[in-house]
Amino acid sequence: MPHSNNLELTTRSPSIKLKTLRAFNLLSILLASFLNTYFIVFSHSSKEIYDDYPTFFTPSATFVGIFWITLQILQIVFAVFAQLSNIQFVQEIVENAVSWWFTFSNLFLCGQLYFLIRKFFILAELFVLLTLISTSIVHHRLTFNYPPNHLPESVASKIISFIHTPFAMLSAFSLLNLFHIGFIAFAQGYEKKYVIIAILLACIMAIIGVAWSVTGAFGRGKRDGVFNATIAWALLGIAVHQRETKYLSITCLILAIIQLLVIFIVWYRYGGSFTALIGSSPTRRRVSYSQNDLREPLLSPQRDSSLGEEA
Repeated sequence: MPHSNNLELTTRSPSIKLKTLRAFNLLSILLASFLNTYFIVFSHSSKEIYDDYPTFFTPSATFVGIFWITLQILQIVFAVFAQLSNIQFVQEIVENAVSWWFTFSNLFLCGQLYFLIRKFFILAELFVLLTLISTSIVHHRLTFNYPPNHLPESVASKIISFIHTPFAMLSAFSLLNLFHIGFIAFAQGYEKKYVIIAILLACIMAIIGVAWSVTGAFGRGKRDGVFNATIAWALLGIAVHQRETKYLSITCLILAIIQLLVIFIVWYRYGGSFTALIGSSPTRRRVSYSQNDLREPLLSPQRDSSLGEEA
């Protein structure tokens, strides 16, 4: 019976569900990219919101712009390249882990942008929450159910770069959006009492980010440095934009530096490879009996045995 790795790297024709998902995923990301570009470049609504509705949790527009450009590129690559793979393992990720959530998250993002343009901030906050929930569902499924570490480096790097990374980035940044738009809706301005809330929320974000970086912390042995790096980037953006509020700016800067140090330490500790940012530490049994840091096979024993009998 062939090894499960070989089974996972076999090719197959796409199912009707997969073809449908591919079409909707592509259409939804094109729509979301168009609205995001219109919101930032043509309507000037983003600049008006930054200028007219200042808060202690508003990040630097430059940091936000760099993030969105990077994310949009990765999401488009997913839609036009990664999800079109004929490798069975990648197809199962698109069908079972991503499923309809990529399309839903793009539609939720469109709703968020629409209500931001109209300055209906409470409704925009609702759509940010929906975006956070939908991307977190996929992020959880990818991290726990479809770890790529046991695959060849060439395949694993593509899965991490173009499937895992955009969902981890959007999930982490949606947390910033949730707090930022929440401030606009309920605590805009620079009252002293709001700065304490901003510092507490920054600490919460940093704790969540570090927890994802360190194996075993809130993740049943799984880690995700991409999520933590996005949180660190968001906090750096707040530190830059809020530099006149020294306590908040310095706190966010220190938290971001700590997160980046944690990412480096964990990355170095688990081999220093590209895939070391995402994975789990091997158990003693796996260290003793396996040459690689393999996880549980993605194909269930029942499927594995049935395939063997058919062969």
